[in-house]
Amino acid sequence: RSMGRKIVAVQGLGFVGAVMAAVVADAVDKNGRPFYFVHGVQRPSTRSYWKVPVINEGLPPVEAEDPEIPEIFSRTVKQKGTLRATWQEYAFELADIVVVDIQLDATKPVFGDAAKGYVDTEAFEKAITVLGQHITPEALVLIETTVPPGTSQHIVKPILDREFRKRGIDTEKHPPRIAHSYERVMPGRNYVSSIRDFWRTYSGIDKTSEQMAREFLTNVLNTSEFPLYCLGNTNASEIAKTLENSFRASNIALIHEWTLLAEDVGVNLFEVIRSIRVRPTHRNIMAPGFGVGGYCLTKDPVLAHWASMNIFGRKMGLDMAVKAVDINDLMPLHTLDLTKQALGGTLNGKRVCILGASYLKDVGDTRHSPSETFWKALVKEGAIASVHDPLVKVWPEVPEAKVHKDLFGFLAGADAVVFAVGHKEYLDLEPGKVVAATGKTPAIIDAQDLLTDEKIKEYLRLGCEVKGVGKGHIPALKAEIQVQ
Repeated sequence: RSMGRKIVAVQGLGFVGAVMAAVVADAVDKNGRPFYFVHGVQRPSTRSYWKVPVINEGLPPVEAEDPEIPEIFSRTVKQKGTLRATWQEYAFELADIVVVDIQLDATKPVFGDAAKGYVDTEAFEKAITVLGQHITPEALVLIETTVPPGTSQHIVKPILDREFRKRGIDTEKHPPRIAHSYERVMPGRNYVSSIRDFWRTYSGIDKTSEQMAREFLTNVLNTSEFPLYCLGNTNASEIAKTLENSFRASNIALIHEWTLLAEDVGVNLFEVIRSIRVRPTHRNIMAPGFGVGGYCLTKDPVLAHWASMNIFGRKMGLDMAVKAVDINDLMPLHTLDLTKQALGGTLNGKRVCILGASYLKDVGDTRHSPSETFWKALVKEGAIASVHDPLVKVWPEVPEAKVHKDLFGFLAGADAVVFAVGHKEYLDLEPGKVVAATGKTPAIIDAQDLLTDEKIKEYLRLGCEVKGVGKGHIPALKAEIQVQ
C-alpha cells in the first residue's frame, strides 16, 4: 500500500481462485506497474493446505494443459513479488477487495432425479462470516463463485450486516459493498485466457459497489477487446450464469431423443445436424454424444431450481432445466446399451476398454465425467472395465481404476473398444492396428463421432461389430460392404 497499490485477497485457491489470484497479481497499468498486491487465502484443510507452500514457491497448485499456467505463477511470485498465499485470515483485514471463490455445490441424492437436488450453503456462509469478522467497511466483496440466484442479496448481505453490527459498524452509514461477477473458466490450453481475455458480466448490490467492481475488472481483465456487461442487480447476474449453462445443458439434452430416433430409423444424425447448421440461427445446435460432464453444466440448473423455491419462495422450480440434467446424467447408459448389443446382449465377463476418462477432449479434467457413470455401470453389469487417457494421471472419482498410458498394450484382449472422449490421439487410430492390438475382433463403439464412415467400413471389413451414438446409418454401411 505504501507503493500506491491496493491489496486484493482471493478467498479459496481452487480451480478458479488460484488462477484468478495469479491473473490479478499479473495486471499492470499503462506504465507497466502492478495494480495490486494479492493474498491468496486458503483454509488449512487436510485436502488443500498444501496449496499455500506450493504457490509461495512460484508453482501452480493446479495441473493444466495451458503453458501459461506455470509461467504466470512464476512471474507473479518470483519476478514481480505481487502474489503470496497464506492460511491466515488476517489477510482479509488488509484487503481493499476480496474475491470470493469458495466452492458451492449442488447435491443430487437420487441419480437421474435432479429435481430432488439441494444446495448446502453452510460452508459458504461460514466463509462469508469470516469476511464479515475481518474486512473493513470500505472493502468490496466480489462474489465470483457460481451461486444460486439471490445469494448476494439474501445470504451474503445479511451475514455481512450482522457481523458488521457485532463490530459496532453502523450499516446505515457503512453498508457492505458487494458485487457479483461470474467466471467462465474453461480447462485446457486456454485456461488463463478464459479468465483474462473473455467477456464478463457483473453487477453490484448498489451503485457504489457496481462502480468499484467495474474499476477492478477493468484493471484486471482485457476489457478493451472483451467489454464488460453490467446488469441491473446481483439477482440478474446470478441468474445469467445459471441460465447460460442451463441453456447449453438443455440444448444437449434435446438432441438425445433425436439421437435415439435416428438410430432406430437408420439415419446419420451428424449429417442431419451439419445440414441444419448452415442456417445462421441454428449454428449452435448440439451434436449427439457420450454424455455431459464438468463442474458447471451438471449442477448449475439445480442451483437455480433450488433457489427459485428456497431463496425466492416460489412454489415452482425450473422443471425443464432439471429434466435436462437428468437426461444428460443418464446419457452414458445409452452407450452402455449399444456396447451390450454389440456383444450379443451381455457384458458379464467381457473386457471393455474405454478410450478417455476426462469429460472434455484434449483436457485432463475428470470432474463429473460421463466415463465415470459408464465405468460404474459396466462394473455393475459384471464387465471387466479398463481405461486409457493420455492426459489423466489418476482418476480421483474412480480410485480403483488404473489409467493406462500404453495405448496398444492396453487394448490387448479387449472384447469391446469404446471411443468415449475425442482426444486428438484417438482421431488418427488406424482400424487395422486397433484390431491387431486386441488380438481378436472386438466390438467398436463410437460415442463421440470419432470414426469416419470409411473407418467404420474398415472395422466392418475386419469382422468387427460397430455401433455409434447417433449413427443409425451403420447397418446401411454394412450392407454396402456385403454387396461389394
